Amino acid sequence: MLSRPSFWHLSVLLPLSACTSIESEMHAPLLMDTEAYVAREVLVGIDHDSDGSRLQSVKRDFGLTDLEQLPHLGVHRLQIDGPEEAKEMIDLLRHDDRVAFAEPNYMVFASSNPDPYVSFQWNVDRIGGQEALSYSRGEGITVAVLDTGVRSDGPDGFDRLLNGYDFYYGDSDPTDYDGHGTFVAGTIAQSTDNGVGVMGIAPDASILPVKVLSDQGYGDISAISNGIIWSANQGAQVINMSLGSAYPSQTLERACNYAYEQGAVLVAATGNEYASQINYPAAYDTVIGVGASRADNTRAGYSNTGYGIDFMAPGGDLSRDQNNDGYADGVLQETIEGGQWTYAFWEGTSMAAPHVAATAALILAQRDYTPDEVYNILASTTRDMHTAGYDTETGYGLIHAEAALALAVRGDVSTPETTAPIEEEEQTSPETSDLTPPTIQDVQGWADQGSFTIQWTTNEPASSYIDFEDYGVYGTDDLTTRHTLRFQAPRGLLLNFSLLSTDEAGNTSEDGPWSLQL
Repeated sequence: MLSRPSFWHLSVLLPLSACTSIESEMHAPLLMDTEAYVAREVLVGIDHDSDGSRLQSVKRDFGLTDLEQLPHLGVHRLQIDGPEEAKEMIDLLRHDDRVAFAEPNYMVFASSNPDPYVSFQWNVDRIGGQEALSYSRGEGITVAVLDTGVRSDGPDGFDRLLNGYDFYYGDSDPTDYDGHGTFVAGTIAQSTDNGVGVMGIAPDASILPVKVLSDQGYGDISAISNGIIWSANQGAQVINMSLGSAYPSQTLERACNYAYEQGAVLVAATGNEYASQINYPAAYDTVIGVGASRADNTRAGYSNTGYGIDFMAPGGDLSRDQNNDGYADGVLQETIEGGQWTYAFWEGTSMAAPHVAATAALILAQRDYTPDEVYNILASTTRDMHTAGYDTETGYGLIHAEAALALAVRGDVSTPETTAPIEEEEQTSPETSDLTPPTIQDVQGWADQGSFTIQWTTNEPASSYIDFEDYGVYGTDDLTTRHTLRFQAPRGLLLNFSLLSTDEAGNTSEDGPWSLQL
């Protein structure tokens, strides 16, 4: 039996009208049902249970054991003692009147694409970070960093690192062995003006390390929710979450609501999946969702879009050197890679979120603003990147720390003002007579052991996107004439989609619909 992959060319990529439609009860798991969750555990919300009798009866009737209660939320993490799998148990619980909700304890992953380089902090310049320090350095403000932990024994380090907690492994040692959390914390409050390494945007803010992700960069809803609650109870004025999941969680939403009600400004990364929907918790109303911009002040192609995105901040693009400094345009920070301290360039919305968290700390150091007032200050001082005002591609636009601090000092923060363009000439239409969209041709697709690939060519450089009927748009803004996109998918799945390519002048071609049987 040959092991080489089977290939489908145009003879198998059939027009959609000639194919059987997916049955409504078949929820294909390509992008919707492959998210990892903790085995044999469920998160269950039980309301109006002051004496605990409802919980006890539910545990008895369904064969569940208490693992922990998440304080203030009415949520219990329960172990399944019987033969049911987690989603089987959830289906049973959701039909019980005693249960407000039941959901998996989803794993949540760090949102970054690390790659090491050493260069300059163009990201600080893009948001007026140096100038903002003339107003404030974040004194007296505590920023909780919910991540893989934080390490402080590097050559640059932190001036104000508090004692934190590890909610993933359940101890008081939030040491970072991955590097992600240390990188994020450094963007917020790396030691500055010490003659060593790089600067932080709010260098005099205190960092509260809250380890909610493992040493490999993944976590779960209960750990993150506990971290949010604990951070708020410790008095953190800002909570940064450079992490996310495609799946909503009522447990996580309740935790965010709790921290917001305690007066904390919550900030989260929107995700790096090239998706038209942002991740959670960034999508929640009480959380500021932050996407990633490049060195040329445009949206990074990987940065998720969609309703709920609020602001953009530098996240980098390691495929380019747009500022011509000889290095790929990631965000530079001190961190650990392979157990060794280094100064590295990384990219991702994880790198973008702490720019906003740090700017919020600078604002709060001026005055005791509410979370909504901080939001209004940020929204009033962003630089439009896409269309005037709010849009689902870039939110209100690119944050500007100096302008935000100037407004914070004045104190007029009732409602967002009209945002200004980054540069006037960027708002004008390009001078071009090119009105012809690119031609999509040579379409091919094949599958191999849990993944599939779609390829096509265009007659001019253009972007590469696939619009899945059930899952939205995924791809890259990179301009090329040969287009290749790869995805994970289970055997037997039927995919319906169209191909999209946009040239430099903004002309878009759509080809399809197509279907591919895996």
